[in-house]
Amino acid sequence: MLSLLCPGFMVGWSLLPTPLYIAARRPLAALDRFAVSCADAEIAPHPGSLASPPEIPRGWRVNRHEVVVGEGREAYRRARAALQRLDFMRLPWLDVTVRGDVLAICSRQFGCAWLLNANRLLERSSGRREATLRWATSRRHVLVGEERIAVRWDARTDAVTFSVLSFSRPRHLVSAVSYPLVLLQQRRFARDAGRVMVRAGADG
Repeated sequence: MLSLLCPGFMVGWSLLPTPLYIAARRPLAALDRFAVSCADAEIAPHPGSLASPPEIPRGWRVNRHEVVVGEGREAYRRARAALQRLDFMRLPWLDVTVRGDVLAICSRQFGCAWLLNANRLLERSSGRREATLRWATSRRHVLVGEERIAVRWDARTDAVTFSVLSFSRPRHLVSAVSYPLVLLQQRRFARDAGRVMVRAGADG
């Protein structure tokens, strides 16, 4: 399967386990169409869950990161709003769109190509002390697993924290071959997203 999508050049290999889409330039318009096309994409089956309390399957790769983004009610309010807007996923090398319960992501790989993946939203909550976003990879993703993003306002310390927790495994030839780089990029996402949220919590 080969197609031209503007902007950029996008290719899909239908013979591999998961359709893979790569664009030569940041494919914002194509990302939206991709999200719509994934409306019926099923969740990639996996054990465990990041619902509270989390159940992480043994032997899976785990990515954990937590950073303090501020203190007090106003810092929490700002960080919660940034979480709801998905500001932490709008990075120079990453972008996102949501259509229904499809969360589609494009990420720059190897500094020269953009990879599109689709997730299914499992949880979106926004409370007085905690806001969370949780999703699972779909069959239109090169990985299998879950990710949970949370902003919490601690009643005891007054600290506002931003956390990332995920577990995953490869489910595509490309991710299996390049898995060490995939793990580095997961840690990069947690670090860069944390920086965005620190700015959001401090921006009065």
